[in-house]
Amino acid sequence: MIEAKLKIRMPETCAVAAVRASKAARVKLLDTAPHEMEGVKSLLQIESDACLDEVLSSISNRNVDEINKISDSNTKAAISVRRCIPARSIIEAGCFIKSAKHTEEGVEWDIIARRSSLIKLTEILEKNNYSFKIKRIGDLDLHKEIITNREMELLKYAVYQGYFDTPKNIGIRGVAKEFGISISTTSDMLRRGLKKILIDYFEGK
Repeated sequence: MIEAKLKIRMPETCAVAAVRASKAARVKLLDTAPHEMEGVKSLLQIESDACLDEVLSSISNRNVDEINKISDSNTKAAISVRRCIPARSIIEAGCFIKSAKHTEEGVEWDIIARRSSLIKLTEILEKNNYSFKIKRIGDLDLHKEIITNREMELLKYAVYQGYFDTPKNIGIRGVAKEFGISISTTSDMLRRGLKKILIDYFEGK
């Protein structure tokens, strides 16, 4: 198994582009699954100066099939699009999506896959004339604890909402409520995620 980072220029029909074309400022893909023949259903974290309801109601992309705001969340929504070849190709090639984020040049995907699956993915993208670049590739370290999307999402929310500030702008109870999990689970995930990030930081020194 290998780890790879790919930057793919996404079409205007993808869920991320549909949201970016509205009033959203920052969009991160948390999860994705197949939808119909060529589409995907994406769970997105959306950060904008406008409220989430306003952002979602302003989406006018004809390729969008369904938009669902995640209950009790001010930043998350599930969006289904009828056609998104790059995202669908990652799934069908047998690659595991570790994380993805939008940049001005496209979407950066961190994936885990067999080498044969990565080759298959690049062949599909080339066949469909999608511009992409492999920015990093390496063997998967099976002994290394990889921070999960959920842990990273939780930590980022805690940081930006002021959980680590003095005095705190939000307590552990507020973070737990946002994610719909118990206080003890929230505390454990924050500690695990922070430990993994610190280990990565010190090992990179």
